[in-house]
Amino acid sequence: MRFFSLTILLLTIVSGYNSYSQEAVETESASHIFWQSNRVIKKNDYKGEEPTDPKLIGYCEDLEMCTMAYVGLYSVLDIPKKKRNRGAMLEKVYFAPAFDKNSSYIIEPDSFGVEKQRIIYDIFELSARYAREKLISYQDSMDAYGVLINFFKSVEADALELKDKTVSAFVQDVYIEKKDSAFSDWRQYVDKLLVESKEFETTSEECYRFVKNEPVAEGYIMAETVVGNLFKEE
Repeated sequence: MRFFSLTILLLTIVSGYNSYSQEAVETESASHIFWQSNRVIKKNDYKGEEPTDPKLIGYCEDLEMCTMAYVGLYSVLDIPKKKRNRGAMLEKVYFAPAFDKNSSYIIEPDSFGVEKQRIIYDIFELSARYAREKLISYQDSMDAYGVLINFFKSVEADALELKDKTVSAFVQDVYIEKKDSAFSDWRQYVDKLLVESKEFETTSEECYRFVKNEPVAEGYIMAETVVGNLFKEE
């Protein structure tokens, strides 16, 4: 499992599930909230201690960046446990954006700051949807075991690159240049993309995969290694 944790300052398929227990499909853990359309990140979800780093305090004073959401993207590849089933059973890839409760902090209470950071969280969701859509298209076109294994790392890298560029542009417009109507323009833009890509939104089952921290589909194990970034153009 790989978790890409970063702040906005550092700039960062499911092909069906077998049946499993639905007793408690949890979408958040003690430390992380995984993206769901009906779970809005609120001020009291920020559990991190107020920073003492002069640089972070300076960001609050100079850029009005007093609310900081530490968000990242969980991704994992699961494969059939028994080799003889690999083919009849296809591999599974899961993506889920996560909000780190214990690292995210607020220096000065500001509901608008929380709203700004929520856009960044949604941008991570858009990157997960991009990856999911790409992998599903590859799987549908080739319909064979090994497709997701081969394309997983490349698509993941592309999704993270897209996310980095989008977050960077948002930070530039909203925090650094403080352009007029920048926040509302970005909120409308991201909301539009969320609506258009709803077919590929993160499911509660994907969140549960990471809350449980082990395969949820019967007969699967987490792949120890995956093919590297073979299809990424330099």
